[in-house]
Amino acid sequence: MKKIRILSFVLALLMLVTPLTACGGGDGDGGDGQKEKVTLTVWGSQEDQEMLKEMCASYAAANPDKEYKFLFGVQSESDAADKVLGDVTSGPDVFSFASDQINKLIAGGALARIGGTALDYVKANNSATSVDSATITVNGEEQLFAYPCTEDNTLFLYYDKSVIGDDQVDTLDELLDAAEAAGRKVHFKLNDDGWYLSSFFFACPDLKYDVTYDDAMTETDVSINYNNAQGLAVMKALVKYVNHPALVIQTDDSKLIAGFTPTAEGTVEVAAGVSGTWNAQSIEGLLGDNMGVAKLPTVEIDGEEKQLTTYMGCKLIGVNGYSQNKAEAHKLAQWLTNEQNQLKRFETRGFGPSNKNVAASDAVANDPVISAVMDQAAFSRAQKSVPGNYWTPMGALITPFIARKEAGTLADYTDAELQELLDALVEQIAK
Repeated sequence: MKKIRILSFVLALLMLVTPLTACGGGDGDGGDGQKEKVTLTVWGSQEDQEMLKEMCASYAAANPDKEYKFLFGVQSESDAADKVLGDVTSGPDVFSFASDQINKLIAGGALARIGGTALDYVKANNSATSVDSATITVNGEEQLFAYPCTEDNTLFLYYDKSVIGDDQVDTLDELLDAAEAAGRKVHFKLNDDGWYLSSFFFACPDLKYDVTYDDAMTETDVSINYNNAQGLAVMKALVKYVNHPALVIQTDDSKLIAGFTPTAEGTVEVAAGVSGTWNAQSIEGLLGDNMGVAKLPTVEIDGEEKQLTTYMGCKLIGVNGYSQNKAEAHKLAQWLTNEQNQLKRFETRGFGPSNKNVAASDAVANDPVISAVMDQAAFSRAQKSVPGNYWTPMGALITPFIARKEAGTLADYTDAELQELLDALVEQIAK
């Protein structure tokens, strides 16, 4: 009897253990043939919705062991931070945003850090500038907080090939002289816009600012050295270029389009201008086959030709730090930014890729505008961690130049006067 009771007890135990083992099925199902269900909320711009849905569908197809449900939300990258932080705990799992919002998102806990093989993947497959745009130094350690998606928000040169030769856009001096000889102008939005003007200071790699943050990503210190001898050399170069009769300093980007537009008499004002991808369609519509594009020219600073270097803004895809499904969200974010989907973004929406292979592809090489962006990308700085007090004083730095040019006294600036402008700039920006 005792043996029978023991055997009965063992059989009962086996009956309890067997279903528990089956519930741990390793193929993404629940042991009853049902796939694990995963729901992810994905936010992107209105224009990207159809493309995002296709990308997410391909992700689900590539991962058939699970059943995915995607909830899509419309949100532009330009103000994604405000919307996500409005209710971060119930916000999207995965969302796209502009790189200049990364500090704000980190401070609000809206971005999950990227590590391990995902970190290695991002660094190996994307340009250094785009990786930098997603990287923040926290407590002395560089940490990656987003997946690079595009690399194309920068400045380059448009020019009319009927009056400007391809061999006349290498230096700003050659370009201005060629435009003057043709009775045309060159537009450069240097006044009232620090984004454009910074290109002259960034041409000198030693001119820079540095920002340190506390744990809440609040600025604790800002240092900037624009008011040294090299900065003074930049100001003297700006005096020379602004004073050139062919250079038009304008503060309204639409004036560049108007300048390329023939008047009723058939005359055209502009020979070349500095802008970005947002004006490509309009300018091509006006110039047709005569539209030339190139990286920005070099400028002469202190007797040396130096390459104008721009900010580069990237679109990034982040994983919400409050996501209830971070592991899946990270995998989806990596999928949305992989080589296949960056090529799809380029072909569908015309975005410049951060992925190295796509950037080097024949498809990009055959697109003159994105090719110019890729050429300029080699001379760019990631647009992130810009001091909070930077844009307004930087935009106003050469405002006094305009009145003096009109009065014919711009060339009379003394070194001491230019130094005063730089000292005032640094005083307004530094903490």
